[in-house]
Order: sequence, then structure tokens, then C-alpha cells
Amino acid sequence: MNTQETISAFTGFFRDRGHRPIPGSSLLSRPGDPVLLTSAGMHPLTPYLTGQPYPLGRRLTGVQRCLRTTDLEEVGDRFHLTVFGMLGSWSLGDYTGPQSQRWGVELLCDRFGLDRDLLYATVFAGDGQTGPDTTALETWTELGLPPNGTTNSSATPTGCPGNW
Repeated sequence: MNTQETISAFTGFFRDRGHRPIPGSSLLSRPGDPVLLTSAGMHPLTPYLTGQPYPLGRRLTGVQRCLRTTDLEEVGDRFHLTVFGMLGSWSLGDYTGPQSQRWGVELLCDRFGLDRDLLYATVFAGDGQTGPDTTALETWTELGLPPNGTTNSSATPTGCPGNW
């Protein structure tokens, strides 16, 4: 698949599940935003992720141009990009993580043809402030992807697939 086919397959998958396509936003944040540049696909949706209603509904999908600045010293190798389009699907209070996990496995295996036996999941194991994510653990296990490790970080888990 080329880039456009990948984008079409991703956004089409979520449109088929009731997500409305949204336009990408500028790399520059909106006036008054304390974040200078968009570094994550969800950033332009911040007001809506915190409860403000979005005009197109509660299920959204799209591609957002992002600029990564946290690992600039790594840019230039095969794995680190500066500017890229981040694919995203969002539920604004419509469904929870387990549904995202199910659709993630379906997208990767059925739409993109990845071998389920090559997928690994990780689960937040908890830290001094938050307990382990037992719901994610139960869902990955139900999907036949029992986590092979855990993470004690609040950062995005390194396993695949994940909650986009």
C-alpha cells in the first residue's frame, strides 16, 4: 500500500463504523493555546476531548499534520520524522478503550492484513498514583493478545496494537 491507500483504508474503516471525517488543522496552535505547535493528532481536538460538543458528532477520524520536537536529536534515521501526518480516530464520550482495542485489532489484521501472531500488547502496570489498567488487560486477553510485558510509564505503551 502507498500512503494514500493507507490513509483511505484507515479513514474508510472508521467511517464504516460511524466516524465522521474532519479536516486537518494548522501546525500552529489556535490563539491562546499554551502549546505552540501541533505535536499530536488529538491536539486540535483538546476543547472537545474535555467536554465541549464537536459540530460533527462524537465519532471522528482524520489525518493531522504534526511536528515532533521531543526527539529532534534522533531525526534523520529510519524511524524518526519531524513532520508527518498522524492518522486518528476519536470517541468524544461515545465508546471506551475496549472498543478501540477491538477495532484496532480488526483494522490491523482484517484491513491491513497483519498476522495476529506478530502483534504484541502492553498494559499500564500502575505507578504510585494510578493502579494497573485491568480493563485493557482483560480486553487484550479476550482478543487473544495477552500482554507480554507492562509499562510503568504514563507515556504511550510501546506494544502493538494500541489505542490510536
